[in-house]
This record gives sequence, C-alpha cells and structure tokens, in this order.
Amino acid sequence: MVHCHKERVALCFPGQLQRAPEALNGQNGGDYCLPHPFFERTREKIGFHLPSFSFQKGKENECFNLKLQVASYVLSMVSFDRYRREGGKWDLITEHSMGIYAALAAAEAVTFDDGLEIVKGIGLFLEEMGRERQGGMAAVIGLGRAEIEGICNDVDDGLYVANLNASRHFVISGEVNSLEKGMELALQRGAISVQRLTFNTPLHSPLLEPIREKVRQLLNGLHISAPKTLLVSHWGGKALNDPHEIREFLVEELCRPVDWERCVRTLLAQGVTRFVEVGLSDTLTKLIRWMDSDVKAVSYGVRDVA
Repeated sequence: MVHCHKERVALCFPGQLQRAPEALNGQNGGDYCLPHPFFERTREKIGFHLPSFSFQKGKENECFNLKLQVASYVLSMVSFDRYRREGGKWDLITEHSMGIYAALAAAEAVTFDDGLEIVKGIGLFLEEMGRERQGGMAAVIGLGRAEIEGICNDVDDGLYVANLNASRHFVISGEVNSLEKGMELALQRGAISVQRLTFNTPLHSPLLEPIREKVRQLLNGLHISAPKTLLVSHWGGKALNDPHEIREFLVEELCRPVDWERCVRTLLAQGVTRFVEVGLSDTLTKLIRWMDSDVKAVSYGVRDVA
C-alpha cells in the first residue's frame, strides 16, 4: 500500500458483529478460517473454537452475544495482523463500542491473551445480566438527534440514546418493553428503518450500572500498559493515555453512549485523511462516508491485502 506523504491514517475497530460470519458455518469454503495463530490461541486460552462458533465446554455455549463478541475481537485482530504484515500504515487507532478491546490490543496496551480475558469476562457479566433482567438495543435511521431524544423522553421508562453514529443514525437502548415502545414511536414519527439488534442487555446506558464493580475487579486482575500508538476513544475523540484512565473508560463506557459522529469529525478536524476499518464489518466505513462523502474510508477484512 503506497501512501501520500501528507496522508494521516486512522485505523478503526468496529463493535460486535450482529450475526455469525457465514464462512464460519461452512459456507464460502470456510475462508475466514484461514490458518492463523490467533485462532489456535483463542481455543487454547478460553476454549472457543472459531470454525464451529462454539466453546468446547461450559454454559458459554448458550451465550450467542458472547460468541459474537469473541469472534469480532479475534477476526479484527487477525485482520489487523495481516494489514500490518502486508505493509499497511497508520498514525492512530480509534474504536466503536466494544471494538475498544481489539483497539487496545492493536495499540499494545494489552496482550492478545488479556484482550480475550476482557472480552470473555465482560461478555459473561452481560449475559448474566441479560438472563436476570432482559433488555436490548435497536438501530434507528432517518430521524434527527432531537427527535430520538424526544422519543426516549416520551417513553419515560428507562430508554436511552446509546449510539450517536451519524446525524440520522442512532441506537437506542433499554428494557424490552421500553425498547419496543421506542421502536414503535420511531416508526410513527417517520424513521426510515428501525432494526432490533442481537444484544439482550441495554448496552451503553445507565441500566448497566449493576455490573460496574464486577468489571472493575476483572480489570484490576489484568495488566494494562500505556498505548504505544495514539488511541482515540468513541467518546467524541478523547484520547486514552494511561492505564488508570483506560480501566475507568472500560468500566464507564458500558454505561455511557458512543459518540462516533463527534469522534470522526474531531479526527477530520485534526487532519486525518484516511480511515481504515479493520475486521469483517464495513459499518464504520459506511458511516464515515455518510458524514463526509469526500473522505477516504475503506474496509480491510481477513482476506484482504494492503
């Protein structure tokens, strides 16, 4: 990959996949299961077998969202490793939602193994919470921020704006009944699309407060270093610099909204000229192009070359 001398590149790590990659189910020749040490390391470390999309033992086999998150993390890291080996360049790293775990590993703030521990540990907390008090999330396209906030206020029963992805692309989060009311109101008020996401917990909302201390205890048992590459968070482009700050971010971000639009606009204002989404998704690529049709935004997946 040849870059212009003045080009400033941001690597973007997407959040959780919303379905199991088709190739992991035996389609397309199993292309996503090309040999890579991260696949075997994931099996050895946490017992997750990527080709079968399942854990080798334990109740985790019932946890669809946990499996999606582990797969998202591993496939993003495989994509990043191949991007790096093929000569891909970057000046900073940013992330969306639960893409923070792969972003931390790519920035060498945590090891690949510790990243797996964080993903599985927090994922299990979320699954437990989802069984005890089910919630969910839904993407809403076509309404403005004031309209989305108005819907949450009108429901007045634990519904929150979870993701500010673009000027007319949002995610709402809450308990099931509140979420369903919010989805209905969004359609009534002219939303182009309202789609329920796979999550069974109200991620990025104050409703996740009950698991904060569990997450903090998990993180206190793992080593976190200062990032070796500038790491910019989904809190509107705020940089994460030291280990204590990173630990607090990982605790608090579960309860606070993702401000992806402000993150991207901040990076554009700071001179970023190219965004590379690393993983199987192209969601962030589309959102970035939506915000600025002239910006260079591309996706780099497991099978791509730089």
